[in-house]
Amino acid sequence: MRIRHFALTIFWGLVLTGLFVGCGSSDNPTLAVVGDYEIKAEEFNEYFRSVRYPFPNAQDEFAKRRELLDSVIVNRLLIEAAYEKGIDKSEDLTRAVVAQQDRLLVDVLGKRKIADQAEPSDAELRDYWEKLEFKVKASHILVDNLDTATALVSRIQAGESFEKLAFDYSKDPAAKKNKGDLGWFTWGQTVEEFEIAAWAMEPGQVSPPIKTQWGYHVIKLVDRLANEYRQEFDVMKPELRQQLRGRKQSRIAKDYIDQLKLRYVITVDSTTCAYLLHKRELVYPPMLLATLPRNDFDIEQLDRNERELVMATWENGQITVAEYLELIKGISPTIKPPLDDYDSLAAVIFQLKLRDIFVVEAHKDGLDSDPEYQRLLTMFRELAMADIMKNDSLPNPPPPDEGMARQYYDEHLDEFTNPTKVQVFEILLSDELTANKLAKEIRSLQTFKERAMDLTERPGKRASSGDLGYIDRKFYPEIYDVAVKTPVGAIGGPVVTMGKYSIFYIADKLDAEVQDFLSVKRQITQKLAADLKAQALGAWIAERKANTSINVNEDAIWKTIDREKYPESTEQPKEQG
Repeated sequence: MRIRHFALTIFWGLVLTGLFVGCGSSDNPTLAVVGDYEIKAEEFNEYFRSVRYPFPNAQDEFAKRRELLDSVIVNRLLIEAAYEKGIDKSEDLTRAVVAQQDRLLVDVLGKRKIADQAEPSDAELRDYWEKLEFKVKASHILVDNLDTATALVSRIQAGESFEKLAFDYSKDPAAKKNKGDLGWFTWGQTVEEFEIAAWAMEPGQVSPPIKTQWGYHVIKLVDRLANEYRQEFDVMKPELRQQLRGRKQSRIAKDYIDQLKLRYVITVDSTTCAYLLHKRELVYPPMLLATLPRNDFDIEQLDRNERELVMATWENGQITVAEYLELIKGISPTIKPPLDDYDSLAAVIFQLKLRDIFVVEAHKDGLDSDPEYQRLLTMFRELAMADIMKNDSLPNPPPPDEGMARQYYDEHLDEFTNPTKVQVFEILLSDELTANKLAKEIRSLQTFKERAMDLTERPGKRASSGDLGYIDRKFYPEIYDVAVKTPVGAIGGPVVTMGKYSIFYIADKLDAEVQDFLSVKRQITQKLAADLKAQALGAWIAERKANTSINVNEDAIWKTIDREKYPESTEQPKEQG
C-alpha cells in the first residue's frame, strides 16, 4: 500500500514532540516553598522537560535549573494573585481548560500505555552494551514483496552479482549510486528486524528475505570489526538508557497502534467516493480533468449537503467529506490516496483521526479520573490563570508618547541604519597561490566573470559567473568585512572562507542609510510599550516577593540532576534558605 510509512509518521511526531510524556522519578522532593505552596520536583520537571540543549557539566545544569525554578516561583506568585482576583471562576479560563482536556488525556494515555512500560532494566542495558562490541558493514536490496525477494536470493546463490541486482531492483533511492552498500553501522542504528538478521550472519553470507516496515530486504554481510567507539559500561550507561528507552517506546507504541487498527476498523463509504469522482467529471472539462489528481477535490465545488456526506465510519466515529478534505490539505500530494483506493483511504483516515481514537480509548480506560490527568489539568488551569493575570489583570503603564519614541530613535540610530551593501562577484579556490595570482592578474569585471565561470568552487555559482549579489554580513562575514573597505572596480582578497580562498570583484556599493523616523515610529513605540510593561511586571514581582515567604532548597535541586551523565563530579553548593 502506497501510504504505509505515513501510518507511523504522525504518531512518532506526537511521541517525539513530547505529547506522550515520559515517566518521572518516584522521588518527589520539595524544591521551594512559596507561601504555603510547595513546588515539588515532579511539577518542576514539567517545565524543565522543555530544555533540550545538553550541558557540559552538572554545575551548568544546576544553574539552569535554579534559573528556571525562579520562573516557576514567579508563576506561583501570579497564580496566587489570580485566585485572589477570582480569575479561577472566569468564563475565559473555563473555555481554555475545556479546549485542552483531550490533549491532556492523550498525554496520560501515552504515559500509562507506553512510557511507563518502556523503562529498561539493568539486564537490558547490559545486553544492549554487549551488542555494541562489534560494528558491521552490510549491503541490502529492498523490494516490495516476498516473491521478488525470494527470487533475488536464488539468483545471488546461482552466482549473479549482488551489487548489480541491487542497482537494478532495489527501491532504496540510494541504490543507484551505492549499489546497496550501507557502510558501517552499530547495533541500534537500524530497525530491529534488520539488525537481528545482520548480527546473526557471518561475513560473506546472504540472508533470506527479511521483512521490516519498509518492505523486504535481502542482506549481504560484508565485514565485521571491533567497535572502537564502545566505552566502559558504566560510562555509557546513561546514553544507553536513553537510546534503549526510545527504542522500547517506539516498539510498544507500534504494537499499541496495531491493536487499535484491529479494534477501530475504518470502513470507507464507496458510494460517497464514487459520487465525488463522478462530480469531478461534471464540474471540470475533460482536458482540465485529465491534469487534476484523483486524490483531492475542491471543496468549493460542493454544496452544504455534499460536504456533509459521510466519507468513512468506525466504532464511535465518522468523518464527513468536508472534514476529510480540510484535514488532508496539509498532507503531501504524494501521500494522498486516490478517491477509489479504499484501503489507502482507510489507512490515511485512521491516522487523521488517531488523536480522536486516543481520546476514546482514554475515556474507556477511565483516565479522566487518573490522578496524573487531574494533576496535569490543574497545572494547565493554573498556568492559564497566571497568563491571564500577567497579560490582562495587572495595571498597564501609560503608553509611550511620540517624544519618548523620538528620544529612543535619536539615541539608537545604529539600530535603524541599513548597513552598506556591496555587490560582489567571487572566485572561490582551494589553492592559495592561484587565488593570489588571479587577484593580481585580473583587471576587468568581464575577465573576472569569465574566470569565475571556469574556476569558482562555490556550489551553484559557476552558472552566474560567481555573482553573490548584494552580500549580507550574516552569510559572508569574512568577505563582507573586507569588501566594504575595497573600492568599486577593485579586487579584494584572498580571504579564508569555508576553508578555501576567496577573491572578489566589487561591482557596486550602496552607502549605509538611516531609516526615517516616521517609518520606524510604530516599531519603536511597540518596543517601548513592551519594555514599560516588562518593567511594571518586574516591579510587581519584586513587591510580591517582598511580601511573600519564599524558601528554596538548593540541595533538593541537586538531587533532581542525573549525575551519572557527567564523567567528573562537581562540587555541590551548600543548601540555602
